[in-house]
Amino acid sequence: MSPEWIWGSVGTLLAAAGFVAFLLAPRFLGRATVCVFKAGTGFPCPTCGTTRVLEALAVTDPAAALLINPLATLTLAGGAFYLVYAWLVVARVLRPWRPGWLTPPMPVWLRFGLPLVVMVNWLYLIVAGI
Repeated sequence: MSPEWIWGSVGTLLAAAGFVAFLLAPRFLGRATVCVFKAGTGFPCPTCGTTRVLEALAVTDPAAALLINPLATLTLAGGAFYLVYAWLVVARVLRPWRPGWLTPPMPVWLRFGLPLVVMVNWLYLIVAGI
């Protein structure tokens, strides 16, 4: 068995175990998530609401998830699509895609665009009162 299959299997099992643990945790622990940043400053952190996003996605309510934290929702959805894509590459159904714009040095639009997206999302969280 190739290392790709081993690491892919381990990663998938860990992701599945984490998701199952996430779904079962409220049943055993109650809903007690606290954002330390928000508790200390009164402002939401850039990832505030991600737990609620996962809860909304677990019950297949993507609209609610997008309203809670758009960037976390899109990041989690991208991660799920990437997991499927990675398995298709490992299974040799698809060829690896290597976009040229991701090779070093990182393009200026990406270097400044990603922090800008995070800041805009953070501003949304502050204004929305998440």
